[in-house]
Amino acid sequence: MILDHPAVLFKACQRISPINPDYANLPIRQGFNWFSCLGDARFGRLYLVVFRSVRRVTADPRLLKEHDDRAYAAALEAGGLLRYFKGELNERRRCLSFCLWESREQAVTASGGASHRTAAQVTAEMYESYTLERYELTKDDTGDLAFRRLDGEPARAGAEPSGVSA
Repeated sequence: MILDHPAVLFKACQRISPINPDYANLPIRQGFNWFSCLGDARFGRLYLVVFRSVRRVTADPRLLKEHDDRAYAAALEAGGLLRYFKGELNERRRCLSFCLWESREQAVTASGGASHRTAAQVTAEMYESYTLERYELTKDDTGDLAFRRLDGEPARAGAEPSGVSA
């Protein structure tokens, strides 16, 4: 079965979930069931933003959730968000979240909104560190999913704290 309708692709993306309890420490390709969910999907290119963080002991989870929820709502409104996976903290306060988008342009539009900028302002007080990884997700010549890491400046404190990032 080939998935080529946008609603069907969206539904397939909603099934992406961890396959390893240590997913926050694994390469993004290895920690999730990408292949079983998207193996039959027909798409040209998707855009993936991975947010890896170490939360401060003093971080306010209520405030983080509030900002994250607002940024997520704005991303949905902007359009193009196929999957937002909000990871759980592990015992070392590490977390991995990701956003899978139809296109980079849609992600950039969503990240430029007021909700996202407000979330960025709490980065220094909430996280000891974080990194953003950006990927182009395509299928290679054999039909296998290919994750191509996109070059860019490494994330710095205060740059883009929300899991809903571009």
